[in-house]
Amino acid sequence: MMTDNNPTFRPTGASSPAANLVWLFILALAGLGGSVVIACIAPFVALAVALAGTVRLTVALRAMTAIWLGNQFVGFAFYHYPRTPNTVFWGLAIGAAALLTTAVAAKILKHGTALPILARAALALGLGFIVYGSSLFAAALFLGGIETFSPAIIAQVGFSNLVWFIGLVALNELVAIICKPWLGTIPRMVRAA
Repeated sequence: MMTDNNPTFRPTGASSPAANLVWLFILALAGLGGSVVIACIAPFVALAVALAGTVRLTVALRAMTAIWLGNQFVGFAFYHYPRTPNTVFWGLAIGAAALLTTAVAAKILKHGTALPILARAALALGLGFIVYGSSLFAAALFLGGIETFSPAIIAQVGFSNLVWFIGLVALNELVAIICKPWLGTIPRMVRAA
């Protein structure tokens, strides 16, 4: 369980391995669902903050890698991404940006302990979005696609990640309540009031 007394954002001993696994599975399904529902634009920033806020960084990075691989599978299998070097490079750029965003979110959540948890999460989401978008913009300078960085598209992706993050926080609280009797404490993104 994450609390303001736990600045490293590692689940405490009360969080069982089974509970951690269930939470990671739920986040992976959310990433896969996001890939399918919103035309393969997974909410990587929201997922990065959710992961960084509930599990150790190494676990979060492994889970983000799995989510990214799932996203790529959906793109190639269901959205028929072209099998070209440029598409592969874009996929790698998205994966690298998602991992970098996860690391940045973890750093903010760990070192911003003077702020309340919700403020840290909001800061991690905002700065994570800037890091993610900037990373992809840098990739677009080499791979093409700068036209997709219009203010309208950036706002749409940002709003989507905000909505997804709010949904993930709500889902985390719901899962914590439902699963506690049979799994123990689920890693929590926000401290119970």
